[in-house]
Amino acid sequence: MRKSFLLLLALASINAHALVDYSEPVDAPKESAAPKSFQKMSKPAGPSGSRSLSWKSDLSLTTDYEAMEIEGSKYGILNLNAHVQTPFDVFFDASYWNASGDGGSQSGNPKLLIGFNWLRFGSSSDEARVDIYAGARLSSASKLGTSRTDKIIGAETTKRFGTFGLGIGYDVTLVGTPKNTDEHAIGNIGRISVSGGWMVSNDIQFEVEAENFSIAAGSDITRTNRLAEKVSFSTLSPKVSLGLASAVNLEFGARFRMKKPKEDAKLLEARVFDLHGANANSLFAGLNITI
Repeated sequence: MRKSFLLLLALASINAHALVDYSEPVDAPKESAAPKSFQKMSKPAGPSGSRSLSWKSDLSLTTDYEAMEIEGSKYGILNLNAHVQTPFDVFFDASYWNASGDGGSQSGNPKLLIGFNWLRFGSSSDEARVDIYAGARLSSASKLGTSRTDKIIGAETTKRFGTFGLGIGYDVTLVGTPKNTDEHAIGNIGRISVSGGWMVSNDIQFEVEAENFSIAAGSDITRTNRLAEKVSFSTLSPKVSLGLASAVNLEFGARFRMKKPKEDAKLLEARVFDLHGANANSLFAGLNITI
């Protein structure tokens, strides 16, 4: 009996030592690193990642070439526009144009605006917003640009209906006194715009805009060169935008005068060349880049 007990104890001792693994540890397969990486990526962001006021702006740059003919002279206009939307409901607009024709190259009037997203409500598919803005059009010494420095104030409201959009805007240009004595003095300029757009797909968009301009007569009756009576005209501008890449669009369209001003010659002397359709119909094409 005692010999049998000792034999069982020896076998148990041998089996216990056999269960201990003294070999070198083997590295886990590469696939085992995936859960660790996933856990790192899904870790909640710290205070720096959750700051809602971190600076992030949307920058849009548009350049197009516009062709028109005025009293037998052909002009090619290069338009440059920039729009910056900040996360603080403030946006900035800047624009400049340069015209080339039979008389050589003519520099335009730079325009600078600052605006505020005053009201905004609704989801992204049916958003409605109201923006207000103010700025200035700076003077130019060219024959086509005005020598005045004008102030601009206005408001615009837009409403989206799924893939459709509607916009209405109104602004007033408080004109200054021309530095050039040959330039006709004019009164304030009022502009009303109505626009509509349709997003066919992510790559194709249509837009049409109607504008009405009203130019008051010059208030300085002692000035010989001035606009003696009020002038108004209207334009219609259809435009197509085609997506070339994720942030690049090709835009082309036209501007037609639905209601022509009574005397085009006076508007030429008043140097309102940058008002759409003030002097002639036109065609344009260009690129829009969003960063």
